[in-house]
Amino acid sequence: MRTGICTTDFEIAGQTPLAADRLFGRMQELGFACTQFAFSSIRESEFTPTGRIEIPDRIPTAALDAAARCADRYAVPIEVINGTFNMAHPDGDVRREGIRRFALLTEAAEILGAKYISLCSGTRFEEHLWTYSPENHTAAAWNDMLDTIKRAVELAERRGIVLAIESEAANIIDTPENARRVMDEVGSDCLKMILDCANLFHVGRAHPEYVQETIGHAFELFGEDIVIAHGKDIREGDGIDFCGTGRGIVDFAFTAQMLKKYGYAGDMFLHGIYDENDMPFALAHWTAAEKSAE
Repeated sequence: MRTGICTTDFEIAGQTPLAADRLFGRMQELGFACTQFAFSSIRESEFTPTGRIEIPDRIPTAALDAAARCADRYAVPIEVINGTFNMAHPDGDVRREGIRRFALLTEAAEILGAKYISLCSGTRFEEHLWTYSPENHTAAAWNDMLDTIKRAVELAERRGIVLAIESEAANIIDTPENARRVMDEVGSDCLKMILDCANLFHVGRAHPEYVQETIGHAFELFGEDIVIAHGKDIREGDGIDFCGTGRGIVDFAFTAQMLKKYGYAGDMFLHGIYDENDMPFALAHWTAAEKSAE
């Protein structure tokens, strides 16, 4: 299993994104072997994500060329591309615009040789796709999300790209049960799962005594459908406080054992670090955890 990183971990709020050459060069220097790539992470894209849609409204040729060239030059292939937008937004125009941009992204993914595009199931909160709304549990929210995912799957199927969604407490898909449900209702081999253990915890559950139970339950419900693994962590507490790999309570040795047990054949993408100085520690922590599962 190769260890990669999400390029969004190099994005610093309020600062101009790195040039592609610098971004990919830095990933290589830090020892990462592959990446989950977001167009917002490179200057050449001329794009700043909004709280509703994190896909560019256009993808400049210069951005595509730079990403492809640098991935090859620094031997850090793009395996996953971020395709996140609010798939349950209450405004249908936002969902339709997300799908329009998503179609452009599938073309870009094919050009860059990415196997997967990541999704966000979304929320009824209008301003930010990762923020909870009590309306998330309504039938209307589920149906809007489901219809949007089906449209995205149709676009992906045409290009042989697999889409991956995750369970996230603030979103419509907020439990392993709902993750299983959406895959069953869509009924396509082009919709699979991201395992992000930190995202499995709900308020009041981020405590060591619940860790293996929480992670193990997710594997029971969708373990064989995992195509992407994220290495984000979560601090102990009654709230939800994410942190870099190895700085919280996620049992990465147990996670590595479970990935092996369920025949996971993909890569591990570290995530949630947002500090280059902490990335060597995160990489070493995951490497040790993986070795313990051998």
